[in-house]
Amino acid sequence: MAGTPAIEHAVIIAGGRGTRMLPATRALPKEFLTVADRPLIQHAVEEAIACGARRVVIVASPRSLPMMRDHFAPLTEAERQEPRLASIRAIQERAEVVFAVQERADGTGPATLLAEPLVEGARFLLILPDILYTPASPGPELAATAARLGGGSVIAVRRVTPEAYDRYGLVEGEAVEDGTVRLRTVDEKPGARYTTPSALGITGRYLLEPGIFDALRATPPGVGGEVHITDAIALLAAREPVFARTCEGDHYDAGNPVGFIAGSLARALEDPALRGALRDAVTPILDAAREG
Repeated sequence: MAGTPAIEHAVIIAGGRGTRMLPATRALPKEFLTVADRPLIQHAVEEAIACGARRVVIVASPRSLPMMRDHFAPLTEAERQEPRLASIRAIQERAEVVFAVQERADGTGPATLLAEPLVEGARFLLILPDILYTPASPGPELAATAARLGGGSVIAVRRVTPEAYDRYGLVEGEAVEDGTVRLRTVDEKPGARYTTPSALGITGRYLLEPGIFDALRATPPGVGGEVHITDAIALLAAREPVFARTCEGDHYDAGNPVGFIAGSLARALEDPALRGALRDAVTPILDAAREG
């Protein structure tokens, strides 16, 4: 968005176990499952760069780190001649990709804290790569919201219904403009104990001020014995402005089979090189399903 300060740093949390996608993830890290023609992790890096990031921090597990390094390594001379690797070349020309290692899968909070020395005291866009957005990232909308409201952290949310309360961090707050609330409370995946008929659920994109790191250090373990970024955001909101913005666009949870398939189709249909042939291939299948 014109006139909006750039998001120059991004952090991608990619150290989870991917258990919801077993057996596919038994030997392959979830972030290397292929969506359209590239792995999930590449989609996340490209999103960060499209939002303006010049440094992208990937927090990887010990298992996934060697593959991450190989995937984003400088191209050989022969590879530079391969048109199908043009997207990797574009990443290398536009941003620096660096890594931190999460030795134990102990939550989104510890993973985020590992990035502190790499974001250089700047605000940053936090991306959960198994959430796929179409047609574009909410990052610029979060940055524009922060600019309008005079600063602060901003998280992307959407309206969710009670059957999804066990899958989202839910937020409440006071409206400050159409589509935006100033955060008051955050509840991580509360399930049936959350009784509000309709709630705002966090959708995996966060524009965070560096104060989040002190909040993380003060946050105790929560659901499942892990330290959650959502709990730290609740603590941050008691110290400084944090807003929740209902963002445009669709998102898909590619960390489960149905969301992964739906997100893959949505992303592929955005690609002019794939759209026509994919539509021709999928339409008969969907027609047969409807007839069945």
